[in-house]
Amino acid sequence: MPMRIFKNTNGYTIIELMISIVIGMMLIAAASATYIAQNRSFTAQDSVSEVNTQSKIAHDLVSNFIKSAGFGVALDMSTEPVNGYTQKITPIDSSSGPDAITVVGGFRWVGSLWPTGATPGTTTCAAPPALPTSVPQNALNVQIIYNSDLRPNEGPNMTDRSFLSIDGIDFVEVSSCSVGANGNCGAAVILSNPLTQDFPLQDTTLVPDGICNVGRPVYLVENITFCVNTVDNTLRRIARTTPAGAASCTGITTSIDEVMADNVEDLQLAYALDTDGDGEADDPGSDGLANDFVSGGSVADASTIKAVRVNVLARTDRPDPQYTNLGSRPTVIENYTQPVVIDSFRRRWWQTIVSVRNN
Repeated sequence: MPMRIFKNTNGYTIIELMISIVIGMMLIAAASATYIAQNRSFTAQDSVSEVNTQSKIAHDLVSNFIKSAGFGVALDMSTEPVNGYTQKITPIDSSSGPDAITVVGGFRWVGSLWPTGATPGTTTCAAPPALPTSVPQNALNVQIIYNSDLRPNEGPNMTDRSFLSIDGIDFVEVSSCSVGANGNCGAAVILSNPLTQDFPLQDTTLVPDGICNVGRPVYLVENITFCVNTVDNTLRRIARTTPAGAASCTGITTSIDEVMADNVEDLQLAYALDTDGDGEADDPGSDGLANDFVSGGSVADASTIKAVRVNVLARTDRPDPQYTNLGSRPTVIENYTQPVVIDSFRRRWWQTIVSVRNN
């Protein structure tokens, strides 16, 4: 059968092609606009979520440390100071910039107390009615079984980490120990003052087998400063810095200097006092409201502090193009008149009142 060839001279006109191209370009433009809008929205939401999470966690950590200030310290810090600090709370006030605060306490659990030569899991625990196996009263030579996650230079030593609290009851100081390559004392420790009571060991197994496996907790007592570094806008936790370092938000060679949150513009603190010693915060206005807070510079005696109002001001890490010239800082936070700022950053201001338990 012969092959047939069909010829068709009909096709698309130039106008039809141009219309197709225009429609295609409109679809591409719509898709691009949708992508750009969603990307901007995601970026803004991601920045807001980040500042919300990071700054709130940092705010809560500062509040918790203030709440626990004074735990495990000596009854009279004027005669037994910790790294030169004689108060559980030391306000650092500024009316022209961020405040700072130094708190002292047994914030870090480093291990458990055991008699010299004893070993967890092999030492026999006396059964009732016998007196429990314990680290005896008046002991000077003791043993600390450290936690497995204790990092180098975060355990006891004989200088700025020599202050310990046994079970939150006995405040003691390390007189002598063998410091290892990790910067921490070895297990055997000699105390500068004897224990004031027995500290029993325990058998905590589900089915008691008469073998001791737990000693009483040992806490490292140290001074912790919270401050804002205004150069890089970071909220910092600095362990064992000097008063001068606390005021300038800098550590010393042996400090642990940690960034708690980025993009923090301000930390402001105010204090409720009990100057008449009745156990309640003063109420000069006699209105029963928690509005009688004073700045740190007005605290004559830090032992009268009953509560602290904590303010943290943070901003996003990136400007929001949809928020142009709408971003600003609060006019005043506590006694600090904030600088006038008009920008594209979204901000979060956290505030809470913390009761001081141990002051």
